[in-house]
This record gives sequence, C-alpha cells and structure tokens, in this order.
Amino acid sequence: MPPVIGIRERDEHFERLVSEAFAPLRIRADGTADGGSGSRGTLRSARPGEVLITRITGGPCTVQRPPSLIGSGDRQLLKVALHGSGRAGVEQDGRQCLVAPGDLVVYETARPYELRFWDPFDLIVLGIPRILLGPHTDPLAGRTASAVPTDGGGRRLAAALLRETADDLPACSGSGGPHLADALVSLVLSALAEQQVALRPSDDLAERILTHCLGRLSDARLSPESVARAHHISVRYLHKVLQRRGVSLASWVKSRRLERIRRDLADPALMDRSVSVIAAGWGYLDAAHLSRALRAEYGRSAVEIRAEAVRAVRGPGPDRVPAPP
Repeated sequence: MPPVIGIRERDEHFERLVSEAFAPLRIRADGTADGGSGSRGTLRSARPGEVLITRITGGPCTVQRPPSLIGSGDRQLLKVALHGSGRAGVEQDGRQCLVAPGDLVVYETARPYELRFWDPFDLIVLGIPRILLGPHTDPLAGRTASAVPTDGGGRRLAAALLRETADDLPACSGSGGPHLADALVSLVLSALAEQQVALRPSDDLAERILTHCLGRLSDARLSPESVARAHHISVRYLHKVLQRRGVSLASWVKSRRLERIRRDLADPALMDRSVSVIAAGWGYLDAAHLSRALRAEYGRSAVEIRAEAVRAVRGPGPDRVPAPP
C-alpha cells in the first residue's frame, strides 16, 4: 500500500479499500432510499513505522467482521478509533457501547465485531499490530467495545496527536515515522490506562439497551415491553436501570426519532418524499402531532424545516415554493 492514499468510490470499491487497509470486512449502506450509496466515503492512510493510521469518512452504514471472513493469514491488529463526528455503536466480545464524538474505542481484528454508524461519520483509526503491545495486549483486548471520553489528561493529549497526525498524513512517511509511531502507541496506551475502572453492570446494561433502541428506531413496534423482552428483564427493571442514567425510554426514543426526521426533511435528496412517509420511516406514526413535536424540540414545524432546506438549495425568490409536505 502506498504511504498515503485518497479515494472516493462506490460502495463495493470502498468496502474493498477498507478491507485491504485493515482486514476483510462487510459494509452495508443504511439510511438511503435504494440502500446503495450510504457507505460511500473517503479513506486516507499512512504507515509510520509498523502502525497504520487511517482517516475514514462515510455515510450511515453497518460494518461487520463476521467469523466467516476471519482467516489465519489476516493481520492481527488492535484498532483504536477516535470518533470525530456522528453517533455510532460498537459490539465485540458480548459487549456493546454507544460512541459519541470525541470518544476513543478499541476493537480487534482477531475476533468478530460490528460497527453501526447512524449518522455521517468522521473516524480516525490507529491500527497497532499485537506484537508491538507486549504485556499490554491482554488488558487492552479485555477493553473492547467500551467508550473512553477524551475530555482531560492523557486522553486529551492522545486525541490531539491523533487529529494532528491525521491532518497531515504525508508527513508520516518520512524518516521520523517510527518515532511518531512510538509516540502514538505510548499516548494511546496511557490514555486507555486512565480508564481502567470497569462500568457497573447496570451502566453496561443501560448502554446495551440504548444501543438496541438506536438500531431499531424505524420499528414502530419498539416499546418498553419489546426492549425488556430482548434483554430478558422486566419492564420495571428496565425503567430502573435507565432512571439511574437520568433517561426516560419513551422521551429518549422520541427525541432520537425527531432528530432523524428533521435531518431527512432537510435532505435535498429526499424532497420528493412526504412528511408522513419520512416520519413513518423512523417509526413515528403520530403524523397529526409531528409538527407540534418538532416545534417543541427545534422551534420549527415540519413545513418550516422543509421550506428552509428548499430555500437553501434553490435560493430565495417569489417563484421558489417548497414541495408539498
């Protein structure tokens, strides 16, 4: 692989490029009308020393490394990802977590994993060969699918160095590459070591519950009963677990749905879809109260959100009118 590559391609090519950079993967586009363009994106890589640093952007998609794609000849990498934008979920080793912008998360190519990106994303991934980690390998392998915020200490320094490196990938291929690799690995290890306290079981369950719901917002049948049943707990215990996080399930689901409805109403590519169709696509069937709910959440009704998007695309003018809601 060249020291630096930059590419914007169709889904199949993009999947192949990401697979070649790390290990064989499957990428399925989400959130598009034909299911065929959501995972298009950009990939730029550099290899300072023995590590691989890659910046990836793309649209809503699911990335899977299933057992069927794992082979003995694959590179054994521990991947440390810094999320720059977009809401994401990670699952590996029976653990699930939600990842917010600014979080670090670890996953390994040696075992199956799944990434879900519900929004357009910007991701910086540091691929570290297991052989470089020595005695740190097993502790880090036990921290997969656990989000680590980078809001202070060595975590903030690690995030800053990852961003600086990703912003100037061509510079990574010089003679100082091995020293940069050492600095990256050392800072990342230090950042993750700061977060050795494990989540309480109830917190871990809350993360799994919210990740489960986030992936099923389009299902109008999503309810406390269905969520509790999927996690083998009672509805009462479900509410108790989320209450500790200050979360009301009904309000949280409603807010996430409205967030996606607003995004789709403002998407020029979806102007031919009616408000009710977009709402139903996110499991929101109460169309009569939708505009009121959007106004309460964002200060604008569905028609106003769409009209604003139309003006941004077409420009102002007396003959510029929005498409029917």
